[in-house]
Amino acid sequence: MKKISNSQIQNICTYSKIGLSMREISRKENISVNTIKKYLKKNNIEIDEKNIIYGLKSKNDLLIGLYCGIWAGDGTQYIDKGYRIKICCHSKDKELIKFIQKIILELFNKKTFVRYEERNRALIRFSSKYIYKFVYDYLDFSENKSLSVCLKSSNLNNTEYSKGFLLGLMITDGYLKNKFCYNTISEKLSQNLMNILKSYNLSPKYYTHKREKYGWNDLFMVSLKKEESKQINKILDNILQKLDYKEGFSKIKGYN
Repeated sequence: MKKISNSQIQNICTYSKIGLSMREISRKENISVNTIKKYLKKNNIEIDEKNIIYGLKSKNDLLIGLYCGIWAGDGTQYIDKGYRIKICCHSKDKELIKFIQKIILELFNKKTFVRYEERNRALIRFSSKYIYKFVYDYLDFSENKSLSVCLKSSNLNNTEYSKGFLLGLMITDGYLKNKFCYNTISEKLSQNLMNILKSYNLSPKYYTHKREKYGWNDLFMVSLKKEESKQINKILDNILQKLDYKEGFSKIKGYN
């Protein structure tokens, strides 16, 4: 067997840590799967050969809504010799990254990997045909996901799902220190959020920032007054407690 170089060993370890399977690494480096397995073990990297997902680990609507909200906020997916999924976070948001990984594990029993990149980006990465197709049952979106993503009409009246979806949107793209704010270029998503907030007897404000003259998509902005922002913070804390996360929304967002 031809001896592999130190740079190839480093590549094997790096590829494994960002979520590539041994077969994918084998194709990239032209090295046998058994050799890859050998060097992963030598470098104390856990080998998960059978983490193929065929269904949900949990059918909890709250968890399902939460994952869909997270993906609607900061998720992307594509096909490239496999079904690739990424959730984008700020590299400093360690608590949030850990929480999202925990949710994916609880819902799908899927292990994920984090890749840290330039400009303070951290990508939670994993591959799964089942999870890739899963969001199509709950969300509508076109090729430009950020511009078009919204809830499927069949899920609009599912209370537990909506709670999870609200939390997922807020832990990714939302802002809630002194005041609740959520901005998106998806008009339908902004209307989904307005309806969810109104279901709590809140009175959200809606503003469209026209940006066509700058060559940008319009920005749809949803906000709450200060007192109602305190109410929604408590609601989000209660949702997190249902998920056995005791620290609260401010902690997960890194506000304190």
